[in-house]
Amino acid sequence: MSGDEQNLNPQIRTVEIGVRTLRNISIYPMSMADQAKFTDLLQEAITLFLNEAPGGKLSEEMIVPLLGKMAKLVGENSKEFIKLVVDEEEIKADEFYGEVTNTQMSVIINHIVKDNFEEPSKNALSLFQTIKSLFQWERPSPTFLNDMGNTVSDISTEEPGEKED
Repeated sequence: MSGDEQNLNPQIRTVEIGVRTLRNISIYPMSMADQAKFTDLLQEAITLFLNEAPGGKLSEEMIVPLLGKMAKLVGENSKEFIKLVVDEEEIKADEFYGEVTNTQMSVIINHIVKDNFEEPSKNALSLFQTIKSLFQWERPSPTFLNDMGNTVSDISTEEPGEKED
């Protein structure tokens, strides 16, 4: 293995794209700054969805117009986001959508979400649990003494001051 191969990021994915003939391209992980941009776009799309479908409930009449608005929002920004994950020497962002099918795009999106959001989220949650246990941010449960066994109690039914003869 050459020095260059040893330094390759294992998160770089190779996917096949093409409508008539297939070819391989690389999908690269996003930097934190790029993830923030991508997250802002997703947040905008989710906000659009929530505003159009209060309570997350869509009527059949709302689906097509809402999907159109979301597609327009993503489409307006898509070339910029494609540039974040592909090598411009392998494929130009302007040509990307003409060379990829819906199925291929779903594979690419799956890699992007898994590598840039799902795995880091799992790692962050695990880290939070570790830190929480190290610093014991939860208040410990009080410890109680073991229950005492039954004790015999002689309770007198006599009035105070009365004595038996």
